Amino acid sequence: MGVVLVFVHFWFRTRVQTHWHLDAWVLFMGGLVLLFLVAMAAFTWVRPNDQDTVSYWYKFGKWTQTGFNVGIAASPWVLLPGGDVALQYFTTMMYVWYIGVATLTSNAGVPIGRWEVVLMTVSLAVFALSQDTSYRIPVAILISVIGLTMLGLRSLVQRALGAALEAQAQSARSEAATQRALAIVAAERDSKTRFIASATHDLQQPLAAAGFHFESSLQLGPQQDRAVAGVRSSLASASELIGLMLDYLRLDAGAVKPRPQPVPLGPLMRAEALNLEPAAAAAGMTIRIAPSSAIVVGDPAILARAIGNLLANAVRHSGGRHVLIGTRRRGALVDLWVIDDGRGLPDGWSAWLFADYGTGAVATARMGLGLASVRRQSELLGGSVALEPRWRHGAAFRLSLPRA
Repeated sequence: MGVVLVFVHFWFRTRVQTHWHLDAWVLFMGGLVLLFLVAMAAFTWVRPNDQDTVSYWYKFGKWTQTGFNVGIAASPWVLLPGGDVALQYFTTMMYVWYIGVATLTSNAGVPIGRWEVVLMTVSLAVFALSQDTSYRIPVAILISVIGLTMLGLRSLVQRALGAALEAQAQSARSEAATQRALAIVAAERDSKTRFIASATHDLQQPLAAAGFHFESSLQLGPQQDRAVAGVRSSLASASELIGLMLDYLRLDAGAVKPRPQPVPLGPLMRAEALNLEPAAAAAGMTIRIAPSSAIVVGDPAILARAIGNLLANAVRHSGGRHVLIGTRRRGALVDLWVIDDGRGLPDGWSAWLFADYGTGAVATARMGLGLASVRRQSELLGGSVALEPRWRHGAAFRLSLPRA
């Protein structure tokens, strides 16, 4: 473009009617070229990110393109008056060619504006009409028709570019979704692998203990009663683990269908606390129940399992002396709290505490299905379960359920 401006300045200087018009036009177009070169050099030096490119640097390209098109629209009135007819019509066709090229090569990032095409077309057509030749009307009509055609082609080009960019974006979104899905599948595969290893280890312990106690029970003597009790305890532990696995697998497979109905929480809390009293006594703990008249919407069987899992988690793993279970109304919800005064949980554990197959680092951690089952059970009931992070004297779990 710089070489073209130099040629235009020297070649047209002897052919134009007004020199200062030519000098002003060349100065204007040369300033645009200089602006564009400086912007390109700065862009290459800064190397901005995509967001900065779109929000800031894009303006330089748009301003330069618009300035060039305005200059092209004005150029017939600067360069062609006083020239011979052949030069005028030849140059006019070159302008038409430029309009076509500018329209077809514009992109989705810096598209040529409709008003720019109209401005150049109208300027050329009016200039053709202003000349005293017998061909001025046909030439003006031809320029106008070409301009209208370029407007139609501009719309087609922009739609095609938009469709191509949308297809590219959709492909990128699909690829990202596929990668996320593969990551989830890999994470589930790894967690289930750890679960199987943990389940095998946890089941081997009570079964091996049962075998040991059974061999001891075959020997008559004062240790026989203790051995029989050990067999019962070990088999009960293995049965409990198997039951926990079966409960979770049913939830995981979607085989548990809730039957919502009004459920008073008081009787359920007392029943589950009574079931866990022997285990609590063996652990040196007491379960305290705060009287409650709250009624929620839920399935009694699923809700009983969720409350039992929370109480069992506190009894087995907290290492405390007391467990408190109670309720509190909160708007359209009822919060059922299970609070212990045990060792508590380190910061950051809430992120995986209710995850499938999650296991802790404490000595009492096992397969990690109890709290994951509570999460799934609460979701089936239209509620949620969470660990209260502000409780610092043990652990406080909140089971939130819709109020009846």
